[in-house]
Amino acid sequence: MPVPLVPVKALSEAKGRLAPTVGPLQRRLLAIAMFEDVIAALQAVGGLDRPVVVSPDREVWRRADAMGCRVVEEPPGGGDLNRSLAIAAAAAGAGNGSGLLVVAADLPLASAAGLERVLAAAEAPVAVVPSHDGGGTNVLAWRDPASFAPSFGPDSATRHLAVPGAVRVDEPGLALDVDTAADLELVAGRLDPSSVTARRLRDLAMLPQVTGSTEEA
Repeated sequence: MPVPLVPVKALSEAKGRLAPTVGPLQRRLLAIAMFEDVIAALQAVGGLDRPVVVSPDREVWRRADAMGCRVVEEPPGGGDLNRSLAIAAAAAGAGNGSGLLVVAADLPLASAAGLERVLAAAEAPVAVVPSHDGGGTNVLAWRDPASFAPSFGPDSATRHLAVPGAVRVDEPGLALDVDTAADLELVAGRLDPSSVTARRLRDLAMLPQVTGSTEEA
C-alpha cells in the first residue's frame, strides 16, 4: 500500500504570509484545521497505508496520534524538509513495492477523489501536482521508495517533473494551497461546509476580516 507522508511545520511558524491580515492564534488554528482536512481526505482513500505525519511540533504530534496517524518527530529547527521526508519514509517502513505519497498539509480542498486520481497516475515513476502558482509541489507520488529523492523548496515542481518518466497531474482541488489572504479567499467559497476549515472560518469570522483587509489594500 502506498504510504502517505504529511509534513507539518511548527505551528508557531504556520502561515506567516497571512500576517498581519490574520493574527497568530488564528493562523495557528487555520493551519490545524487544514491539516485535519488533509488527513481526513487521505483516510477516506481505500488502499492507502496509515498517514505518517512529519513535524517538530508537539501539538501536531498529539493531534496526529488522536486521528490514528503514525508520527515521525522531526528535530526542532531541523529545517531540511527533504531530509526529514527521507527519514520518515525509512521510519515508516516504505518498501516492498509500496510507493510514497507526499501531501502538503495546507490543502483545504483536498478530497479522496482527487487523491485517487493522483494515485491512478502513479503507475508512472513520479506524479506531481503543482501548486496553483506553478512553482511548488502540493502532492508528490513516488512509485519506488528505494529511489525516493524529494526536492522541495522554491520551484520544486520543475525539479520533480524533471525526474525521468515523471508526469504532471492537474487536480484543481489539490493545487490550491493557502499561503496568502488571496489564497484564502479563493478557497473559501469552494469549501465543503462540513469541513474543519469551513467550520473554523465560520467560528473565527476570518473571511470577512481577510476580505476587508484585501479590499483596503
